Amino acid sequence: MGTNGFLESTSPSTTRWKILIAMLCVLVLGLYTFLPQTSGNDQQSPQLISQAMQKFKTAFYCEAAGVAIQADNDPRVCSEPVNRVVFIKTHKTASTTLASIIERYGYSRSLSFALGNTDHVLADQNLFTRKIVEKSPPPLGGGERVYDMLTNHARYNRPEMDAVVPSAKYFTVLREPSSQLESAFSYFRMAHSLNLQNHSNALQIFMKNPQKYMDGKFFFWWQARNGQIFDLGLDHVHHDDVYTVDYKIRQLEHEMDMVLITEYIDESLLLLRRAFCWEMDDILYISNNIRSKKLRYKIGDSLRRKMLRWNSADVRLYQHFNRTLWRKVAEYGPSFQDELQQFRDRQQEVLKECVEVDKAIVQNDLEERFVLKSNASKFCENLWRGDKTFTTLLREIQTKGRLIKNPIH
Repeated sequence: MGTNGFLESTSPSTTRWKILIAMLCVLVLGLYTFLPQTSGNDQQSPQLISQAMQKFKTAFYCEAAGVAIQADNDPRVCSEPVNRVVFIKTHKTASTTLASIIERYGYSRSLSFALGNTDHVLADQNLFTRKIVEKSPPPLGGGERVYDMLTNHARYNRPEMDAVVPSAKYFTVLREPSSQLESAFSYFRMAHSLNLQNHSNALQIFMKNPQKYMDGKFFFWWQARNGQIFDLGLDHVHHDDVYTVDYKIRQLEHEMDMVLITEYIDESLLLLRRAFCWEMDDILYISNNIRSKKLRYKIGDSLRRKMLRWNSADVRLYQHFNRTLWRKVAEYGPSFQDELQQFRDRQQEVLKECVEVDKAIVQNDLEERFVLKSNASKFCENLWRGDKTFTTLLREIQTKGRLIKNPIH
């Protein structure tokens, strides 16, 4: 008898029929898991939605035949809220906004954060090590120097992070690679570092011979090629080795509990909410560090193709987890679209309640922010806080060792 009972009390012909369906299920779902990589700009949402819906139908017929379909780390399995989280920030992917979500959640529940001495950056160019947080303010409540959360910039190094935040859930976020490179190039003012600031499109000049500029090393040079997979721990020397890149991707698939996609951030957060057993209000956000409109380069089709070839490792990484996202959407079930709309409706309510939606202030030459309403509630203030302000607040709280009384989420 099968352990799930699908062979019980059936005729021989029915049994053969169900065995055949079971074999087909394994084959079809296996093919979805190992779809070949494609090249180029892989936004591919309609295609992936179609694939996801087809997989959903496949799962339906398989389960109708008694074959249980459940992926590893199935987001449907949920018992209690997750309070141990490591968020691997990638550069220029909306990661600051996402970090503030996690920080708000931890702050409102008096959780402890692994922090640096002064900055909100722990390890940018080098891999994270536990020594970096040796002088971090001690965790609230005393005891062993282990923490509940790590959200500041820290280049991924799993064993060292596990030592600081044990038994945590890990997640990160990825952005379409050409958009991420354009954002990094402008935000970190690479044109000035390369003495290209007088060109109308310095990014286009850079892409004519990017390796020449990379050899010279410049401010934030490591973000000028495959910056996302670099943040996730793979050094540049390996970026042209497809085998090593794919191995890294499979490793991340195994080690990350969730990988969000910037272009589908609401869908991603809804999946994260279920995987972490959080409430809808826990994943609300007000965008932080919106890049100034002055710091943007036009990207035509030809330039985009060059950027994608140059960032081929990030392309493979993004395509893999973009597919994974839509697979998880299909596995979520028929309530997904309704819950997504509920989330977006709640987002709009909060924006109207908390900020002047038609106004933005220029924080510096790089960033803009929404203006908080003068009569904003404590809830709105916490929602509006950014990564830097939260980090400063959390450091002060842990240094003084004071628990938050009656926190307002």
